[in-house]
Amino acid sequence: MQSSSPVRAVFALLVLATVGAFVMTQSLKQEVPVVLRFATSPQDISPNGDRVRDRTRIGFDLSEPAEVSFSIIDGEGNELRRLVDDRPLAGDTRHRFAWDGRDDDGNTVPDGAYRMRVIRRKEGRVLDSIKKVRVDTVAPKVRLTRATPGVIDPSSGKPVRVRLRYEGPRNSHPEFRVFRTDDGPARVVRRFRGDRSLGGFWNGRVISGRLAVDGDYAFQVRVRDLAGNETLAPDPAPSARKARPRTGVAVRRLTLKGPLGVVAAGSLVRLRVGPGERRLKFALSRLGSRRTIRRDRRRAGTLRVRIPRRARTGVYLVRVRARGRRAVWPLAVAGLPPSRRALRRPRPVVVLPAVTWQGLNAFDSDLDGFADTLATARSIPAERPFQNRSVPVRFNSEISPLLRFLDRQRLAYDLTTDLSLARREGPSLANAPGVAFAGTTEWLPRRVRDGLREEVERGLRVVSFGGESLKRTVALVRGRLANPSSERADDLFGERTRSFRTDPPAPLHAQRDDLGLLKGVDPFFGEFSVFERSERLPATAKLLTSAGREEGEPAFVAYRLGKGTVIRPGTPQWTRELAERRLSVEVPDITERIWRFISRR
Repeated sequence: MQSSSPVRAVFALLVLATVGAFVMTQSLKQEVPVVLRFATSPQDISPNGDRVRDRTRIGFDLSEPAEVSFSIIDGEGNELRRLVDDRPLAGDTRHRFAWDGRDDDGNTVPDGAYRMRVIRRKEGRVLDSIKKVRVDTVAPKVRLTRATPGVIDPSSGKPVRVRLRYEGPRNSHPEFRVFRTDDGPARVVRRFRGDRSLGGFWNGRVISGRLAVDGDYAFQVRVRDLAGNETLAPDPAPSARKARPRTGVAVRRLTLKGPLGVVAAGSLVRLRVGPGERRLKFALSRLGSRRTIRRDRRRAGTLRVRIPRRARTGVYLVRVRARGRRAVWPLAVAGLPPSRRALRRPRPVVVLPAVTWQGLNAFDSDLDGFADTLATARSIPAERPFQNRSVPVRFNSEISPLLRFLDRQRLAYDLTTDLSLARREGPSLANAPGVAFAGTTEWLPRRVRDGLREEVERGLRVVSFGGESLKRTVALVRGRLANPSSERADDLFGERTRSFRTDPPAPLHAQRDDLGLLKGVDPFFGEFSVFERSERLPATAKLLTSAGREEGEPAFVAYRLGKGTVIRPGTPQWTRELAERRLSVEVPDITERIWRFISRR
């Protein structure tokens, strides 16, 4: 019983301490703090002078009248800007002040998070906010990621909804701009607002409300982050260098794509007509003939065309028409020569510059909103539709006059393309007495270049129509033309040339003729405004025939190289003079002599 007395005493003390603590806690709970809360709106600012979120409204709510100071402090508690200095303020009131992101010296504070501080100096009380103001002057990273579908036809009668997506800050209404890029410098043709899902929809219309015309279109998005920093992506405007694949749209009402290699007579050729499904008319005819070989009605998609089994060698044109639009595709057909007699004789090979056609074809293959050519891209598909839906560039001015002339004169030839030579399809150079490059050949597959030089050294005779040819190469890799070279000063044979123009047009003047190509014609022949002067022949070459604009400055040259011969007429306008309407006499006569020369083994 005696031992229980100390226990009771200890227990009583604990009870008294607990009651005292409870009373004190209740007293503290009833004491209302001076600052009820801190406030900031907006919480993120960018004091960069663009008048968008350059400042914020910050402050606090007082529970009772008090004399306080109010400051902005950094992460280490250092005061940067004092907005209120020991000023008596009313109680039960919201007090708000503007802060422009600057310190007391007027300098913009560094990017970072800042807190607010209230000091009641007479009572020695300091209260720092948990809430922060963030200063951010760095523009957000934004990029367009996708535009689907990439090919549209606004005239199809179906609603157009191109879904645009971007990566970056989420905005309630991001601004999108539509640029037309294929008709001169890129220009804005439409503006519209997107949505909160990091994207928007383009309806295929331009500013005037009209349907977009055929062409290439790129996009730009304007986005702001929480601090108000603005980013244009791409900035300052879309460009081929900055564009990403599948972020542009091509408006195409009709496209036609077929093979650019040589096809055999009697074969079934598959072409592709798009976009979408539609009824169309097609016709097949031979270049230079008014007779239609075959015509029919089909649906868009795969178009199968049978080449006649006894078709003559030449270029055949597939013409497609749908909804008032027309498209043409040239087919190089290896068939029969113009006569039975020609079957037993060696025939030169005419090489069509299919690689150059595609190299100059301003067609958006990767749907980035910009046309791809070998001058602007590292690689392009070897076979793709032609942008203007017509025959390839320079076809009518260089290729067609030559082939029509050969047909009129019944001069036999085999036909191929440089693309087929690179694929080792169709007629080869090794089995031919001579080869004629039918037009300007700006790019040549590297495999063809190497083989051509070797064959000339062995005795092949070559004539190169066109200008500034055989100076650039390209690789054929898995169906793509890749890694085009820059233009060299010398062509693949080693001849250095330089082009120049004259006004008015002038003739060539015969200077030397060991081959007899100029025999019997007027010493002044043709009428040209563009010439390609020969400045230096290959080191081992022997000049045989020459003619030029000025004495001693040959443009038309024929020279021996190894066991072979190279002929260059010296002007890209040479084959133009072969057209019947030109009424030229000397140029057709010289061309026929050239043909008979390269036909002999």
